[in-house]
Amino acid sequence: MARKVHEGGLVAVASEVIRNLILAGELGSGDRLPAERELVKKIGVSRTVLREALSSLEALGMIESRGTLGRFVSPVGSPEKSRLIVASWLHNHAPELLEIDEIRSVLEGYLLRVMTDWDAIDASRKASTILREQERAIERDDPIAAAEADAEFHRLLCSYTPNTALRGLLDGLIEGSQRGALAVYSIPDAARRSLNQHQGIVQALAVSDIDRAVELAREHMVDAARRYSEREVDTQLGRGVTPPLLDSTAPLHAKV
Repeated sequence: MARKVHEGGLVAVASEVIRNLILAGELGSGDRLPAERELVKKIGVSRTVLREALSSLEALGMIESRGTLGRFVSPVGSPEKSRLIVASWLHNHAPELLEIDEIRSVLEGYLLRVMTDWDAIDASRKASTILREQERAIERDDPIAAAEADAEFHRLLCSYTPNTALRGLLDGLIEGSQRGALAVYSIPDAARRSLNQHQGIVQALAVSDIDRAVELAREHMVDAARRYSEREVDTQLGRGVTPPLLDSTAPLHAKV
């Protein structure tokens, strides 16, 4: 007997098919989506499922409704589309993670430099809360939660620019780098070192020492890339233990 697929699963499948059409360029920026009957036939789902999938993509900002004209692919500059494109590319180019950390170092350093004194102090207060959560995750040996806190920390530092396209780009870079972050936080001493580096950045921001914060952030990214590289070498040579969920196809929020 054929296994019955939960409707929520079908919605996810339909969303993924349409999203891949956009990311692959088959549906370009500003293009009108095919009629519902065409998509129903192409994907093999009901109209109800298709409409839920379209609504979820609209909520994400990948597509937009224009009333009676139909639904269209959002403009290229959409932050969510930028994030998804970058994250999708990184998913298929894991070896480039070290180069991605270098790019992040430059972009995050730039965003720190353009912070106002007020922004720096505000960021330090909010980041301190995130780092307390990260410290607790490290203490209970939960690399997944620690890596999630790492992403939240870096997203916070990038949130003070009004440039939505740049925020979307960096969000994608951060999301795509989670594979490397999880590898780092699977090693207790490396996890603690990363936390200490985060705390140093926060301390510099608390006194509006932007130059110091930028330098510490750069050192942090370089060190993280080096530690990830060493971890990969050890894993490949069979000297280490592959960290949980190192496979980039696995969901980060899953517990092991």
